[in-house]
Amino acid sequence: MYNSIYPVQIKPYVPPQTKKQVGSKDEEQESSQSSDLNREGHSNPNATSPYSSVNPDGKSAYARQEFPNGKKSTIDYSKSKVNIAQILTDFKNTALAIGSPPNIIQEVDQYLGMAETESLKNEPDKKLIQSNLKNASNVLDKFISVTLNKKSKVVENWIDALFLQQVNYKSDPTTVNEDFLVKLPDKETGDMKPISQNLVQKPETQEEIPAQTPVIQTEGPVQKASNGVYIPENENIRKAFIQGKKFAAINEPQKALNAFKTALEEAISTGDTNAEGMVCFEMGQIYDKNDNLEDALKYYHQAHKASNDNNLKVKALYSMASIYNDVVYFEPAMEHYFAAISYAGETENLNAQTKALSDIADMYAERYDIPNTYEYYGMAKNIALETQNNKVMGAIWSRSGDSLALLNENVNALQDYKASTQFYEQTDSAMKMAKNYEKASEVMLKLGNRTKAKSLLEKAQKLAVNADNEQYAQQLNKHLSVF
Repeated sequence: MYNSIYPVQIKPYVPPQTKKQVGSKDEEQESSQSSDLNREGHSNPNATSPYSSVNPDGKSAYARQEFPNGKKSTIDYSKSKVNIAQILTDFKNTALAIGSPPNIIQEVDQYLGMAETESLKNEPDKKLIQSNLKNASNVLDKFISVTLNKKSKVVENWIDALFLQQVNYKSDPTTVNEDFLVKLPDKETGDMKPISQNLVQKPETQEEIPAQTPVIQTEGPVQKASNGVYIPENENIRKAFIQGKKFAAINEPQKALNAFKTALEEAISTGDTNAEGMVCFEMGQIYDKNDNLEDALKYYHQAHKASNDNNLKVKALYSMASIYNDVVYFEPAMEHYFAAISYAGETENLNAQTKALSDIADMYAERYDIPNTYEYYGMAKNIALETQNNKVMGAIWSRSGDSLALLNENVNALQDYKASTQFYEQTDSAMKMAKNYEKASEVMLKLGNRTKAKSLLEKAQKLAVNADNEQYAQQLNKHLSVF
């Protein structure tokens, strides 16, 4: 979308700091400065300031971790090493030791499985592994919170502590560092105790364990309609926001922006951060649509920082990643995609995860990186299967076919188009099936099988006719005329 104006002068944003995966100090210093803030989360075009290294809780990202019993960690992280295989094993043991029900075990295993798959590669992607470990820690901490009737971050603190020192992300199950074995609070006393292997067993009964993990409420009041959309209590915000949406719908961007700015000023003055985030996202979309990328990034970033709604954070981060992707800023794009995946994991937004993973795979395909293209599309497909949504699965398999065709992985591309067509067949998506047949026909031509290519094109043409898409049917007829 934006490649036609590349290179573009965009001041790169630092990766979002909320729920940040902690890396080395050198990595932290490589981050670039963000748009300017005159207070947390609010844009000020006349000021310049870098991001702080302090996390959202007001603690330094490099401070020693404080556990729920009030004790500080005594580990010298700078001199300790731990292998990812030990972390993954401890995670699985932790989930079993605390008597997690099957639905919790399954959710944790989903994230750990993706982390383990990545760790087995010759050059594992540290950020992807960290993202999945954070998601898994959030799942267990929520479960621990409800069993102890007290909010817990013990697993997240353990993971954060691990990220502060030297982790070998290439799996080696033979190395064990006992300093880093996770400790959990005792249900009766609250004291921190290490997990022993004799505790690691699946519970025979689950009568005292809730079937569902609780939803930890975000700070501040959040009013939602029945469809989950946030509705500001302030009437002035609502009126201005609706007016902005109407102007945006009829393609009056300046009038829409004026209305949204009114809503934004009111939201900031009343302290309604969720309304602020919602309005900023809409403004970002307008600037994005009109190729004003710097302002689009600024307002997407403000939307992410201001809102307590993780679904909105996902959309804002994904939009930022897409811009960086379009202008070929590889590293910022990857970091924002991973952040979006992390928040999508917290809200169990499987669709967003598959979409972001597919975008990452496409980025690798454009660079003719075949192994990573397969790797990330494999992850996207696994999560798409969990949705049990044939349209989602059809879209992911079709996209994978496109990337594999670009890489001349023609046989596997054909298999993906075939699978996609089978998914779409369950949803009566005739035109999407036709597109798959057309693309498969092109691959068959590359393989030199003109007879099969013609047959596939005829199937596409027939579907177009049955769908009353005369224009597409005529287009396919022109292609058939060359056979």
